[in-house]
Amino acid sequence: MRYLAKPAFLPAVTAAVLLAAVPAMAQDDRAWLEDLDPMTLRLADFSGDDTANFGRAMVAWEEAVTEFTEGKITFENYWSSSLLGAIDTLEGVGDGVADIGLIIPSYMPAQLPVSSWLFGTGAALSGSTVHDVAAGGATALETVLTFEPLTQEYASHNVRVLQATATPAYNLLCNTPITSVEDAQGLRARAIGAVWSQSVEALGMTPVSIAWGEAYEGLQRGVFECMVINPNQYVDGLVLQDVAPEYVPVTMAQLQASTWVINLDTWNSFPPELQEFMIEQSVAAAYDIWQGYLQIEADAGDLIASGGVNTNDVSALEPVVAEQRAAYVASLAETAPESVENPEAFVQHYQDRIAYWTGVLEEQGYEVAKRTPEAIIEAFAGLREVDLSEFYARFTDEMMPELLAE
Repeated sequence: MRYLAKPAFLPAVTAAVLLAAVPAMAQDDRAWLEDLDPMTLRLADFSGDDTANFGRAMVAWEEAVTEFTEGKITFENYWSSSLLGAIDTLEGVGDGVADIGLIIPSYMPAQLPVSSWLFGTGAALSGSTVHDVAAGGATALETVLTFEPLTQEYASHNVRVLQATATPAYNLLCNTPITSVEDAQGLRARAIGAVWSQSVEALGMTPVSIAWGEAYEGLQRGVFECMVINPNQYVDGLVLQDVAPEYVPVTMAQLQASTWVINLDTWNSFPPELQEFMIEQSVAAAYDIWQGYLQIEADAGDLIASGGVNTNDVSALEPVVAEQRAAYVASLAETAPESVENPEAFVQHYQDRIAYWTGVLEEQGYEVAKRTPEAIIEAFAGLREVDLSEFYARFTDEMMPELLAE
């Protein structure tokens, strides 16, 4: 396995470097800038602040846009639901309460049926962090920017997609050891959404719906035994080390297509040169988020490798959930919204694109990590060494012309 040397992750560096790489035509022909009205755009992010993974990436995006417009476009940021909450953002951005916001489509299936349906593709993953973040993220990104039923769905709410990313795989973080299906029988796991609850049920467990803010106490008091979530929650967010010291790394679906959107009226008021630059920088922000996820997971890996939590052997569990996830993906075509023509072809194409980008990573020296305790710990240990810049360059070379044509 090959890792490329990389300095410490600094999202703001990306914007500055990529600004220098703006096509010569965009730099030479700046007449559009004279006609651009000064404005301040409001960004709403319910997921954290400017030190969080999304926040850091979007601040770098903002800085690049401000520099590109010579200060005519500036930003006001509203972090941690201070302006709009998770279920309010779609309507709020469409109505102009905020100009830019973060959408989790599965939170609003009635308003975003195509996007919520696409969420199920998060079950088509390998469990290998590098590949799920980069290959899964690349596939999500190209899809949300080019898949017409989805882009039209967002447009119907007066928003335009800027970019989307995918998380690492979810696992089980538990307060009791689980190494067999027999161990799992009858236990309760917090799992919000069918893509996860069906995996829990395949193991003989009962999915429960518990508010995020009550999860720590629920595990502590034994209201439920496990939480379906990324292992980074051992060191970030809920910090579950003390109440869920049993790490059960069975591969469950990733959170697919966390999507940044901009008010469509605002977007349409921009000249094409600025729109193109914003898309280029949005792809750069997605890359920053990919790289950031690896660093967060690496922090969890330090804890796991040190024995701060116990890594359970999931060799008996992994095939059960892998079979269930494959069946879930295979059944997606049956539940597709009417606006999705030939859903069987779309689902196959989506899987083919994940396989393609996974193959690119393998060409670049990143092997898919096996799901044994030893291999998992080794893979975590290598995450800080991973440099996705070569992968990002391949993505932009192949996909940027198509993304800018949309």
